[in-house]
Amino acid sequence: MDTKIIELPDAVNGYVDLVTHVLNNGKEVSPRGMKTLEIEDALITIKDITKTLPLGVNRGTVAGIGAVEAMQLLSGTTYPELVINVGPQFANYVENNGLFHGAYGPRTRGQYDAVIERLKQDPQTRQAVVTIWNPQWDLMPGKKDYPCTVLHQFRIRDNKLNMSVYMRSNDVWLGAAYDFFQFTRVQLAMASVLGIEPGTYGHHVGSLHLYEQHFESAGALQYTNYEDIETIPYIEGRSWREVEASALMAISAAIDEKDNKNLKLSEQWYADAMIKSIEKNRARYDQASADALMQELTTEHNDD
Repeated sequence: MDTKIIELPDAVNGYVDLVTHVLNNGKEVSPRGMKTLEIEDALITIKDITKTLPLGVNRGTVAGIGAVEAMQLLSGTTYPELVINVGPQFANYVENNGLFHGAYGPRTRGQYDAVIERLKQDPQTRQAVVTIWNPQWDLMPGKKDYPCTVLHQFRIRDNKLNMSVYMRSNDVWLGAAYDFFQFTRVQLAMASVLGIEPGTYGHHVGSLHLYEQHFESAGALQYTNYEDIETIPYIEGRSWREVEASALMAISAAIDEKDNKNLKLSEQWYADAMIKSIEKNRARYDQASADALMQELTTEHNDD
């Protein structure tokens, strides 16, 4: 059996299959001294790209992270403070200038528009490529956040929009769960602009891997009932500018809830997902602060 070609029906229960596949078939390597299981030159195909956020599979997937990553990519923007409010762990990757070096949004901005025009002019083209990795920036040493994704390619075949993604490196636990979601959101949005159906999604990875610290959690994944899988709306538009504007509406509403008015249902889902994550993190912070204060008061009392 070829362990490098992995066909998934979706990326919900299919995500469980993928992680289990890496856990069972990965070869041990230790980049930077950290033990991982790795499959090189993996090709992952996903049949149903409307189900690509693995909620309910015992992974602890945060819908808000998927939402903020997808909306920044669609709008061609980066909002580090919002990202950190949604997922505090991302603070570890901020550069001294307060930005993420590898943020996808600013790198792709303007490219999706050009790709759409190229596809309109020549529906059979093989040149509809969006490049994320920039050697002028990414061969510089000392950055905290190099992009894992190298490029996106789009092709129209049988009047459907196919998408191929190439990644130099993909952590199946921390990365893939959200990468599948944000990239297929682009495919769905672009198909809407072109007025055609989405087709196949192919995810090519130089190093598909799982770190040792996640082995136990990976083994505890479980299938969810498909009837319980939430149908997540996607951003649509008659032009890519409309897609960008719609994604920005969701971001704006997450930053300031006063802007949470007259949103489309699709925009509302993403805004709500980000807001819920932010509120949950604030509650955790408030509880941690209260616990720390109580510990301090108890220590002072005991010292007396």
